[in-house]
Amino acid sequence: MNSLIKGSLLGTVLTICAFTVQAQKISDQDLKVNVAEISNPVSQLKALEPISFNYNPDQQKHLKLPSGSQFGFATTSLSANFQSVVVETSKQYPAGKNQFKTAKYDEVKMESLIPVLVAAINEQQAQIDALKNEIEALKKK
Repeated sequence: MNSLIKGSLLGTVLTICAFTVQAQKISDQDLKVNVAEISNPVSQLKALEPISFNYNPDQQKHLKLPSGSQFGFATTSLSANFQSVVVETSKQYPAGKNQFKTAKYDEVKMESLIPVLVAAINEQQAQIDALKNEIEALKKK
């Protein structure tokens, strides 16, 4: 009986391994279309208005928003260049016995700004390198 259980367990493990091996890796080219470089990232970022804020503790207590100082952007300042990083979020909260209400508000997906930040750093580094080369050329004269 003991060997029967071991054999059954071994069969289950081998089956799980076989399914795991069958996983398919999909390339970026198969997943993404209309791929383009981010144009003018520095000027796009300069249009943003970073803010610090606190959520109003007296309003919307039921949403259980974080306390303390927060950093972010007013969603209205993102509408011109970054509409896709502003998403409508829905949060359900209790409104009585076995009843719930839904609150909807706009939220910024901060992680979506990371590629723009990297593109801006690359753009600025290229400008810095060009200025360094220009300074070196002027020093040699």
